[in-house]
Amino acid sequence: MSNFQPCLPTCSSSSASSSSSYPQHPLSVEGEKWWMVERTANGIISSIRPDTYSEKTRMTGFKIIEKLFLKHLGIKVFQYGSVPLKTYLPDGDIDMSAITHRNTEDAVANNFYQILKAYEQNNCGFLITDVTMIDAQVKVVKCILDHIPVDISFNKVGGLSSLCFLEMVSKDIRRGHLFKQSIILIKAWCYYESRILGASYGLISTYALETMILHIINLFHSHLRGPLSVLYTFLEYYSSFDWERFGISLNGLIILEALPDVVVQRPQIEDDPLLGEDLIQRCKNYFSIPIRAVRAEGGQFKLKPINILDPLNDENNLGRSISLGNFYRIKSALSYGYQKLTEVLMLQESCISDGIKKFFVNTINRRRALEMENRVAACTKGRYYKVADLHGNCMSSFEGMIYGQYFLNYTLPFPRRPQNVRPGPAFLENNVEGNSIHLDIGGAAVENNDDRNKINIDNEASSSEIEEELTSMLSYITVTEKPCI
Repeated sequence: MSNFQPCLPTCSSSSASSSSSYPQHPLSVEGEKWWMVERTANGIISSIRPDTYSEKTRMTGFKIIEKLFLKHLGIKVFQYGSVPLKTYLPDGDIDMSAITHRNTEDAVANNFYQILKAYEQNNCGFLITDVTMIDAQVKVVKCILDHIPVDISFNKVGGLSSLCFLEMVSKDIRRGHLFKQSIILIKAWCYYESRILGASYGLISTYALETMILHIINLFHSHLRGPLSVLYTFLEYYSSFDWERFGISLNGLIILEALPDVVVQRPQIEDDPLLGEDLIQRCKNYFSIPIRAVRAEGGQFKLKPINILDPLNDENNLGRSISLGNFYRIKSALSYGYQKLTEVLMLQESCISDGIKKFFVNTINRRRALEMENRVAACTKGRYYKVADLHGNCMSSFEGMIYGQYFLNYTLPFPRRPQNVRPGPAFLENNVEGNSIHLDIGGAAVENNDDRNKINIDNEASSSEIEEELTSMLSYITVTEKPCI
């Protein structure tokens, strides 16, 4: 551990001089001292991570929106993003995607905007305020539902795919939810302390930040003791990163001068990547089909001040939201954060806990303010809410991804399903018609079934029997090679 230094593409003279003034690398401090560091960080994470109260209120909000879509438009809506991944902050919004027919997104967005405006003006048992619509190339309907921000997009199946991918790699990493806890801690620093998170403001998007964190864990996993060591390595690595020559991918550095060809250079480190190539390829096979289907014609990786390769789509730059002006702001924030956290970690053991709390002072203060608004009111009713389990269930998201694929009639081979994933009631509810389950699987063929787009079922079969039969039939699906649209 004492020889650890994150491998940087370049290191500026100012950064090198500042780090050389410290007698030893912070990640090489004694085990007992670092245990205290991580324990303090875990206390901060526990205060801002999802709890049973916030889960309940967000699920209630989602159910309200879901019911409105079904009641007025007959459309299914699915969650994606930080809420189902269980990495949202106390101020985090709920991201949803409504699945509708192609080329009807604008009309559906306008209709649902009018529906929410009508509910905003009437007391219907729940509070809807600040209904707005972002009238851009991709329309987004926004509102505040019982004090929780809600963003509703349309046919954003890529968000469902990304959620499934992140959930799968988190389960592969394990180590006490290191990936998810690191996301929560680093998001808190980026949002509350440095104000560099938010794609709508020309800053880092959440998915881009998650990919940057995954890059750190994948390459430097053997030197990471907990979420705070991930944060420190994150700040050290990106504060002096050479963004003019390189971009970020899951397994290494993108050589920008080689684009449009994606050439990945492995940093000179001792350890092999934590995530194997076979896992990454399986994720692409499972989850990138809807993304490839909606890929823009003639699309390619477009250079921005910060370039981050989407793990599921080689043409998507996750840094596309970052403006040139904010690029310098982000670099400055990362450098300052690295300097201040280094100073904290080199404090005496008796002072280090207070130093970390001061490093997250805005996060702690915001949490206290929210307790005064929400948690105290809940406690007066005799309720006690504990931290939520970070284990996610990507089943509904996988169903949403497949449902979107079917509903939008993509002419694609059916993706092989991840292990232990079963089609649940939501899938069956929207695909059973009469005595057939509609699949629209394009180039796939189902064994012993003359109609490739249907699986015949018994009219008297129960839902559990249908689910079991569908699971069995899907295991026989043969994927044929067809060009993707």
